[in-house]
Amino acid sequence: MPKRDDHYYLTTPIYYVNDVAHVGHAYTSIASDIMARFQRLLGKQVHFVTGTDEHGQKIARAAEARGVGPQTFVDEISEGFRELNKKLNTSTTDFIRTTEPRHLKAAQKIWEAANAAGDIYKKSYEGLYCVSCEQFYIEKDLNDGVCPIHLKAPELLQEENYFFKLSKYTEPLKKYFDAHPDFVYPQNRQKEMRQILEEGLDDISISRSVEKLSWGIPVPGDDTQVMYVWFDALTNYITAAGYADDEKFFDTWWPADAHVMGKEINRFHSLLWPAMLLSAGLPLPKQIVVHGWLTADGQKMSKSIGNVIKPYDVIEKYGLDTFRYFLFRELPFGSDGDFSFAKLEQRYRSDLGNDLGNLVMRTVAMTQKFCAGVVPSETSGDHEEIWDRYRAHMERWEFQSALELVWEYVRGLNQLIDHEKPWAAEKEGRHSDVEKTLYTILEGLRHIAIALQPFMPETADKILAQLGFEYFNPQFDTLQEWGLLKSGVPLIAAPPLFPPLTE
Repeated sequence: MPKRDDHYYLTTPIYYVNDVAHVGHAYTSIASDIMARFQRLLGKQVHFVTGTDEHGQKIARAAEARGVGPQTFVDEISEGFRELNKKLNTSTTDFIRTTEPRHLKAAQKIWEAANAAGDIYKKSYEGLYCVSCEQFYIEKDLNDGVCPIHLKAPELLQEENYFFKLSKYTEPLKKYFDAHPDFVYPQNRQKEMRQILEEGLDDISISRSVEKLSWGIPVPGDDTQVMYVWFDALTNYITAAGYADDEKFFDTWWPADAHVMGKEINRFHSLLWPAMLLSAGLPLPKQIVVHGWLTADGQKMSKSIGNVIKPYDVIEKYGLDTFRYFLFRELPFGSDGDFSFAKLEQRYRSDLGNDLGNLVMRTVAMTQKFCAGVVPSETSGDHEEIWDRYRAHMERWEFQSALELVWEYVRGLNQLIDHEKPWAAEKEGRHSDVEKTLYTILEGLRHIAIALQPFMPETADKILAQLGFEYFNPQFDTLQEWGLLKSGVPLIAAPPLFPPLTE
């Protein structure tokens, strides 16, 4: 039974728990949350999943270096990601861990399905393995003999492992890419994957000897081997949809509408994962959404340089919604972007403090002074129509463009105040003009708050609270109508949304 159109399932990658969360993890999670909240505005039920990837050699070594067992190690780090998820105010519906029993069942089930399709075989193998990537490389894919991502020389591994017939799916994936030109988004990421397909896919090792690595999910029917971490980890997306556990839930939610991730793991998600699903006879996700990397003041983030940006530190100083706004107003989603505290503070003072915060504060103050502090008489006067363009940008993951559109509206309302001068109109006895102007701005602020809800949910709620607007079970088609603010409703004064920064 096909998934219903009023259901939307999206995922972050499950984050690898060899180290604590950083701003890159936050960026992916917030991007996913923005889309989840937008889809809810459209009236859809949303299943939004994040979690942690907890197997593999890198984790086993990190635990050993810490002097603790792997399970103790991953329990601690996973909890840190769970706490970050809460701190970022992401509206997730499930947090999955690959050490959970439900995931072991799903990983073993998809293995058995691929094996039944004749796509798994065993052979001796020697290859170059980057522990940091948890990935095998061939010489031509290295940069002067080192991993292109982690700049470390890979280790030479020689084992007897199980292999997955990835090469078998080269042509089926080419045809699928041709039929679905937006399968990998944005387009340049799809082209990168299409080029790899043109070169042809190689079969991939999908297990490790227990003698070399015991920390993993056992291979069904062979207790001498554990699953390769990527074959295990990718399966989380169907685990969280009920695969091997709840058939009705799985039919409700799968296929996923979007998997969101950074570009360094695009290849696994756009080539290996679809091949695994084809092998198991399962539908493919509708879209793989890939964003770029973040630098800090033009430099790659590095512990040795000391420029790694910690989400908690930014949130503590500037506030969560400032952090969420800056990431997607300043940095174009899909491309690489640079995080700069100087640019963040500029956005805070200009966009948030002066444009939006000042607009709310002076509009409420004028309404209190000239209209007894209540919403004035409704008017259908001239107002900005943003919703068709806003929706189009949001559906294409063009978050920066959506926010630019909203800020055009914000600046337009500020200009309306400066042009109409309600204080002068009131002094001249033109009270009806004052009411018309203030209603247009107040109702405009309601529209702005709705548009900001996916990006800045706390700020949106504060604006709506000041407007006295009851915000329950929102539906986009209703919320974009003009005139939902009712006259006579008292406004509620509040502290500035974005107070001046302190040193």
